[in-house]
Amino acid sequence: MTVVAVDYDVTDIKNPKFAFANRTRYVILILATLCLSIILSNTLTLNFTIICMSPNRTAENVTELAVRDKRDVTPEEINALILARQKILLENQERQDQLLNEIQSMLRSQSPKETFMNVIAATNNLEEEIVAGSYDYTQSQKSQLFSIVAVGALVAVYPTIWLIQYFGPRKVVSAYGFVSALSTALIPLFASWGFWWLLFMRFIQGTALSVCLNVIGCVTAHWSMLKTNAFFIALLTCFFQFGPIFTMPISGILCESSLGWPSVYYLHAVITVILFVLFAYFYRDAPHQHRNVSERELGKIQRGKEDMPTREPVPYRAILTSNAIWAVWISALANFMGIQITMQYSPTYLNKVMGFPVEMTGLFSAIPQVFTFIMKVIAGILSDKLTCIRPVVSVKLFNTIALGGMGTFFFAMAYTPTTAPMLGLVLLSCCCTILGFNCGAFFKSSQLVARHHNHFIMGNNSFINCLATLLAPVIVNIFVKEDTFDEWWWVWMLHGVLLYVANIYFCIFGKGEPAEWTKVKPRPNQVAAA
Repeated sequence: MTVVAVDYDVTDIKNPKFAFANRTRYVILILATLCLSIILSNTLTLNFTIICMSPNRTAENVTELAVRDKRDVTPEEINALILARQKILLENQERQDQLLNEIQSMLRSQSPKETFMNVIAATNNLEEEIVAGSYDYTQSQKSQLFSIVAVGALVAVYPTIWLIQYFGPRKVVSAYGFVSALSTALIPLFASWGFWWLLFMRFIQGTALSVCLNVIGCVTAHWSMLKTNAFFIALLTCFFQFGPIFTMPISGILCESSLGWPSVYYLHAVITVILFVLFAYFYRDAPHQHRNVSERELGKIQRGKEDMPTREPVPYRAILTSNAIWAVWISALANFMGIQITMQYSPTYLNKVMGFPVEMTGLFSAIPQVFTFIMKVIAGILSDKLTCIRPVVSVKLFNTIALGGMGTFFFAMAYTPTTAPMLGLVLLSCCCTILGFNCGAFFKSSQLVARHHNHFIMGNNSFINCLATLLAPVIVNIFVKEDTFDEWWWVWMLHGVLLYVANIYFCIFGKGEPAEWTKVKPRPNQVAAA
C-alpha cells in the first residue's frame, strides 16, 4: 500500500460554494470504493461467462446415459441425438449435410443400437473440430485464463507504486481505470480470435488490479480522520464483496438473455468508463487541493496528523525478522486463498457440482458476498468497542473466528453431498460470512504492531493477494479435471488445512502492541538540547 506524503496548506482552502455539509471526504470514500469494485468486477466476468460460452458435448453426455442405463436405445432417442447434433453443427453446414447423409444410410442398414453407437463414433471427430474453434476451453486453459489476471497484477505492482509516488494517485488510478474498461470491452473480440488473444487481454485486464490496495492506502492516509481510519479501511476493502455481488447476478441474467454473454463485458466497460470519468473529475490527491473541502473539514482531517513521521526510513531488516509480521503475512495468504477460491469458483462449483442452473448460479454466488459485507461492518464496530480485553487477545480471538471458522466450513463443504445443494449453498455462504471478522484480526494486528510503517506491510499484502489469485486456479487445476464431487473434496480440504495452520501460527506469534522498531528515536540535536 503506497502512502504519498502531502504537505497541507490551509491557505489553499477557499470557502466553497458547496461543501457536501463538510463531508466531502465521504463522497471521496464512496467513489473510490465503487471504482475499486468495478475493477475487480471486470476481472470476474470471465469466471461466470465461461459457463455459458462453451457448448455442451452431446456425444459425451449421451454416451454417459447409455452406459448408465445399459439398454438398447429406441428410434426416438436416435432422432433426439440427431437433433442435438444438428444444433451443434449449424456453424458448419457442409459437414452437417455430409454427416446427415451418413446417418440416414446407417438407419437403413443397421439396428437401432448399432446406429446409436456409430452416430457417436462418426461425429465425435467433427464435434471436436467445431469445439476447438469455439469457446470451449480445457481445464488447463481455464486455469490459465483465471491465473493470468494475477500475473498481470504481479507484474504491475511495483511499477504502480513508483508511478503513484511520482505522479500521484489521481492520474495513475484514472489511467488504470480506462485500461480496465478498454480491455474488458475488447474481450469478446479477442476471444473470437482465439485462446492466446484472449489470454493476452486478460493479462492487460489484470494490470489494473495492482492499483487497488494502493488506493486504500492513499485515500485512508489523506482523506480520513484518525478516529475513522478503521471505517475507511473497512468500507474500501469491501470492494472484494461488492465486485462479486454486482457481477455474478448480472452475468447470470445477461448470459441467459437474448443479448448473450458478450453483453456482460460491454455493460461492465460502460460502467467503468462512467465511474472513472467521475473519479478523474472529482478526486484530488489531498483535501487542501479540493474545491469542495471547507476549512472546517480540512481541520478535522488534519487533526492529530501534524507529528506523523511520514518520512522515517522503513526498518526493513527488523520487519522481515519479526515473527509478529510473518504471522500477519501467513494469515493474509490463507485469508486471500480462501477469498479467491470462493470468489473465482463459486459459480463453477454451484453449477457443475451442485447442479444449480446458470440463471440461479449468478444470484446464489453473490449471496455469500452480501453476508460478508454485513459481517465485516458488524465485526469492525465490535472490534473497536471491545475494550474489556487486551488488544493481543482481541486480534487472536477475531483471527480464530475468521480463519478457523472458514476452515471449519470448508471441511463441512467437503462432505456435503450433491444431493443436498441447498446445504452446500448455505455452507458456502457461511465460509464467506465468517471471514468478515478478519478486519479485527491480522489486519488490525498489522496496524497495531507496525503503526506508521504499516504501508510497507500492506504493500506486501497486495503482493500476497496477487499471489493467491495466481495460486487458486493452479490448485484447482491440479485436483479438478471433470468438476466431480470427489475432485472438489481435495480442494476444500486443502484450503481448510491451510486456514487452520495459518491461524495456529498467528495465535502463537501474533501481537497486539507496537513493536520496538516503531518507536521514533530522538534526533542527535534533540538529545543534545535535552
